[in-house]
This record gives sequence, structure tokens and C-alpha cells, in this order.
Amino acid sequence: MEALPRPALCALALCLLAGCPADDQRSAPVRSKFFSRVEVIGARGAGVGEFNKPRSVALDAHDNLYVVDMTGRVQKFSPDGHFLLDWQMPQTEKGKPKGMCRDNAGNIVLVEPHYSRVNYFSPEGRLAAQFGAHGTNAGQFGMPRAATLNSRGEIYVCEYTDSERVQRFSARGEKFLGGWGRLGNGPGEFSRAEGLGIDAQDRVYVADSCNHRVQVFSREGKYLRQHGKAGTGFGEFSYPYDVQIDSAGLQFVCEFGNSRVQILDAQDRPQEILGGPGGAPGQFSNPWGLALDSKGNLYVADSLNHRVQKFIRKTQSARP
Repeated sequence: MEALPRPALCALALCLLAGCPADDQRSAPVRSKFFSRVEVIGARGAGVGEFNKPRSVALDAHDNLYVVDMTGRVQKFSPDGHFLLDWQMPQTEKGKPKGMCRDNAGNIVLVEPHYSRVNYFSPEGRLAAQFGAHGTNAGQFGMPRAATLNSRGEIYVCEYTDSERVQRFSARGEKFLGGWGRLGNGPGEFSRAEGLGIDAQDRVYVADSCNHRVQVFSREGKYLRQHGKAGTGFGEFSYPYDVQIDSAGLQFVCEFGNSRVQILDAQDRPQEILGGPGGAPGQFSNPWGLALDSKGNLYVADSLNHRVQKFIRKTQSARP
């Protein structure tokens, strides 16, 4: 679809016309060691700048934001929240896409769990490549949930249902490079791995959602460590759905069950908690996905609040 530069804040005007609360805030300060304030992008609906249960977010090389929601629509916004363009996934009868990242060539990678494939879109929304087929053999997928790329351009894809594992491929899936995991709760085992992150040393972080933990592996899939258990306290998780790591090693863990984002340092020590259940700026309702831009700002797909929240970094020192 052709770009129609339009501020995402127009969604607020539409919301007000529809009878939303007049005191609906779009920005607020936050009490955080790492972030100064939060900005709200979008509102519930099917129009420009509106969402229906946003599931995943990603940033391109220019810090433009991409959001996919339950309608199978991808919307692109400028760094300051202006709507730029959108496109619709051509097939959604079996289910909707979930899982996004950026590859080293600047394409937006979008996972289609119900079609067992991974897509590469240009920043303009043109399909550049795709790979994947349903199955349990090497290079095939059951229900892929997320993708991430390391510094070498290798792509990792996690999946569940038929196989509970993580697989590694060359840049666009041309070559299968290995995989690991099976159903279970031991080291290197998974129960619905929902999210993937990569740190500056190419270690792979897996949001092992139904085991309520994060596991960490080497580039080749060697188990290194894990942290977390079921609960609501510091260092505890309830269905972690995504994990992202910045250049300083800070871990950001999105908790679907606790409706919050937990921040841990490079040694897995809890630092603080962002949010909690609610609809005010800085609060969440079943968040699904995270992304970090080049300035360390954090984007959260706040699913059941039908919006994306952008947490503004206090300093420019930590860059993802």
C-alpha cells in the first residue's frame, strides 16, 4: 500500500469520537533507572494507526517501527510515531503471523506459525524471500514462534507442538546448520519456546514460556545457564513471551502472565520491573513482544490494550 504519512496520534482522535475517556493519556513519566517516560502508539481499531491485539514488533535500520496484529496486517511507523505504510499478509485462513526481527540486510523477518514458514519483507513491504515447510525433520517446522539473527547473519527459529526446539540456518534458510531441544523441563529442554534474543557475544536467549524461565545457549546450541521460575517476585516469571538483550547485556523479559517487563543484568540479577496489570501508560495487559531501537528505547506490543508502548531511554550509552 502506498505510504500515507499520518500521525499515529490520529488514533486518539478516532478513539475520542468513539467515546473513549477524555483523559486518555498518550505519554507519562516512569519511575525507572533506565527509562524517563513512556509514549503510547495506537489504539483499538482497524484504521490507520490502530491495532487488534498487536503480537510482535521490530525496528529497521532507521529505527522505523513495524507492528503486526491479529488481523494479519503489518503497519510501519516513523521513530516519532507517524504512520508510514501498511501491508496485509496474503494468507491468514489457518492463523495469524507472530514473531518479528530484522536481518542483516535490513529486511523485516516475519514468522507465520500456522504456515510453518519464515518471510523476509523489504522495508516497503515487498516479499523478498521465504523458507520453511511443515514437518519434524531438520529444516522443517511445527509451529514456529520467533526468529532472531546473530552477528554472522545466521537465523534462529524456535518452535513447539510437533517439535520443541530451536533451529539454526544460514541467512535466508538456504542451509540447515543445526538444532537442539525437546519437550521437557530439564536443561536444554523446552515447553513452548515463545521468544528469542541474541547478545553481543552471539549467545542465544530463549523465552521458555511454559517452563517460566529463560535459557541461554552458545551460538552452536550448547547449554550455558538458565534463570527464573514460576512466580510474581523479582527474578520470577509467568509465561515469558519474549526476551531482548542490549549491548550492555541488560535482559528485557516480557511476561504475558504477570503483564510486566522485567529487567535483569548480564549476570541474570534482577534490576527492576516495568509495568503491571492495567491500562494506564506504563501498564500492560498480556504483552506479547519486545524490540529495542538503536538508542536503547524499548517497544512493547501491549496486546490486550491494543497498543504499542515506547519506553524512552534515559541515556544513549546502551545500544542494542
